[in-house]
Formats: sequence, C-alpha cells, structure tokens
Amino acid sequence: MMKELYFKFLNVEDECSVVEKFHDTLVDTNRSFDFFVNWDKVVRHVEEYRIEFNILNSLIGSKNFEEDLKKILLNYPKVLPVIPILLAIRERNFKVIQDFKSKDTNIVNYNFTERTLTPQEIDDIVDFFNKTGLKRFFIEIGTKSIQDYVTGVEVGMDTHARKNRSGDAMEMLLKPVVESIATESNGFEKVLSQKKFGYLSSFLGIEVDNSIRNRKADFILVKQNKKIINIEVNFYSGAGSKPQEIVDSYIERQNELRNNGFEFIWITDGEGWKDQKSQIRKGFERIDYLLNLYFVRLGLLEEILCRI
Repeated sequence: MMKELYFKFLNVEDECSVVEKFHDTLVDTNRSFDFFVNWDKVVRHVEEYRIEFNILNSLIGSKNFEEDLKKILLNYPKVLPVIPILLAIRERNFKVIQDFKSKDTNIVNYNFTERTLTPQEIDDIVDFFNKTGLKRFFIEIGTKSIQDYVTGVEVGMDTHARKNRSGDAMEMLLKPVVESIATESNGFEKVLSQKKFGYLSSFLGIEVDNSIRNRKADFILVKQNKKIINIEVNFYSGAGSKPQEIVDSYIERQNELRNNGFEFIWITDGEGWKDQKSQIRKGFERIDYLLNLYFVRLGLLEEILCRI
C-alpha cells in the first residue's frame, strides 16, 4: 500500500486510522438511479420487433382467434421469435411438461425460431396459446397495443435480472468513473470491462500466463507503456461467502497478477464489512490498493491510477 498517499488523502497518520476511516465510511447500498431500468436496452429490444408486434395487434379482441392466429403463423412466420417474449421468456427453444399430474406425461418441445411451419407445428403453437393463457390475454385482457405491453414486459425482465445483483450495480456505478479517469488522464490506451485476460494476448500482443488467461476481469486498464491494471469491484451485504474467504480470494488474485507483472486494485463496500475490522486490516496489509466508494469519491482511485 502507498501509505503516504492514503495518509494524505484521508488526513490521518497511521494504518489503524486508515482502517477506521474505511470502516466508518461504508455504505449500505450501491444502487444509483441508473441501476433500476436500462431504458436504452428496453427501447432497443422493443424496436427490434416493432413490425411483428403490429402484426400480432390484429389478434386483440379477435372473434375467430384460432383461425386468425393460424393465418398469421402461416403467412408471417417472422412473428415466431416474439411469442415467448409475450410470456417474459428470452429463449426461443424450451421444453414444457404437458401434464404434471399424469404418470405418463410427456415433455413437449417448442421451437420459436423463424421458419416455415408445418400444419402440425401450427396446431401445436395454437395449443400453446390456449394452455399458457395467451389466447385469453388477446381476447379478454389484451391492451390496445402489443408493443406497449411488451415494453412493460421488457422493463420487468430488465429489473428482475438486476435484482440482488449488487456486483453489477458496483460495475455500473464505477464504470463511468474509471472511464472518465482514463479519458482525462494521460497515459491510458484502453479501458476494457468484463473481458478475459486472454484478450490481452489475442488482440494486444501482451503475454498472459495460462493461469489467468480465462479469468474475466471487471475492468482492465492498459496504459500506453503497456502496464496492465486490473480493477475488481464487489459489494458485500453480508450474505453469501464469509469475509475471510472474500479477502483471501482477492489476495490470491493480486498474487496471480503479480506473476504476470500486472497491478491490482480492489474496490469494495457494503454493510457486510461492518464489524469486520480484522478482515479489512488484513486486506490493507496484503493488498496494495484497497478502496471503498468514499475513497474513490475523494479522488484516491484517480491518484493511484496516475501514479502506477
């Protein structure tokens, strides 16, 4: 640890005070307003199938639903991929238990990739609409616009995917900070996020040991002098792994990176670290650069990146 740098930024005189400051400035959430819904992603997904949704609009309130659906499936097979989305499903191929109560029940395979359908396949999809309630949705419950309905479905799927994924929230929170530092400071060539270390050898000609080649990094910063900095981020709420296991895993991460000549920065936060001063102290003793969100906001991350 660059002790003097920490002492200067935190206005303290010893390592115990650094640990105390780290502990006292922990936060109990890392969610920013951007965490809740990725609206660009929602709009992109809905716009991708705008024409297909408009075709399905003709089924809303249909008096001859099954016949109308068969005509659409026969003449516009491009609507097939959007059918699972109506049930908040991303997959286009999946299996369903036909009748769980029957001892002789069968597993039914459904394929919603775009293709010309046989009469039997069309009947099977009509049956799917009946059994999943989609027919009822179009006749009794449906909105005036399938596109509007799917927008709501997409919002729900996006927020569900983020639920309890605090690690993703940390990445979302810190990515613009890291990118801003690299953009405003001289000496940075690339900022990579969620890339394997093997990317460095495959695309940048930087030698990487096999031991970490397939490891994925939250952030990899490449300086113009080819110095590599790995930043890992996590938020510890107290659930899951034990504090000691977490600290030990990041100590080991630093050791592996050192063998490659790479630098390592660990940014962590969360109420799970409260009452864990011994583990925080161990982290500061064994890891060169350990920060929480408050330390980052102070400008310590930027200073470290510029000095490495």
